[in-house]
Parts: sequence; structure tokens; C-alpha cells
Amino acid sequence: MRSFVIAMLVWVCAGCALQPKPEASLFQRIGGLPILSRLSNQTLDIVSKDPRTKRSFEDVKMKTLKESLTNFLCIKTGGDCVYEGETMKKSHADLHITTAEFEIMVEVLRERIDANGIGTREKNELLKILAPMKHDVVTN
Repeated sequence: MRSFVIAMLVWVCAGCALQPKPEASLFQRIGGLPILSRLSNQTLDIVSKDPRTKRSFEDVKMKTLKESLTNFLCIKTGGDCVYEGETMKKSHADLHITTAEFEIMVEVLRERIDANGIGTREKNELLKILAPMKHDVVTN
């Protein structure tokens, strides 16, 4: 009987060892809050000074916006953060963002993703998550 119990335990443990580990979230694979914060800060620093997009950032509290964007990206990538900002539609409603301005922001974000060594798979996953928001951001 004891041999049977030991054999069953070995069999069960072997089965546990063969179970695939759950894949890390996009948040984890990107590098967590430090990387998302860096992406947010760098992207907003660039677009808020770019003559083609800076009008949208006039009178904006950049520190608050950077923190909000970081938390938004955290939530969207599977991190455990709290986002207390408005919806994309509501927060951009009165800004009259054009398609060109939106595309500049996306291009800067792509460049910052590459510059920070984030992998192609993770970049594509993040952009796929953010792409549908164009309809809520672009109003002109």
C-alpha cells in the first residue's frame, strides 16, 4: 500500500512539473511601472514641445498627465494600478485632436518603445490595445 501511495505522489508531482507556467502579462514583459513611466514621460515631453502637437498641452499639468498616462498604460497592459482619469472620449472631447496629431503621438510612442528596448511582440500588443482609442481621441 505504501508503495502505491508513493507511486501516486510521484505521478501527481510529475504531472505538476509538466504543467506550462502561465505566461507573464504584457505589463510584466514590458518591464512594469518603471518602463511605463519612462515611456509616458518621454512621449509627453516630446509631443508637448513639438510645434505640430504642443497646442493640445497648453495649460495642462504635465506631472498629473504623466502619472495618469502611466496608470492608464498600467491598467491596459495588465498591471495592478489605479486609473482615476476620465475616459479617452471625455478627456479629449474639447481638444479638437486631428488625425495627424494622433499619428504623431503614436509615432513618438513607437520611437520611445524602440529606444527603451521593448520587444517587437510587446510593442505590437501595446499598439493593438491603444489603436481603437483613436475613435475617442480624434475629433477633427
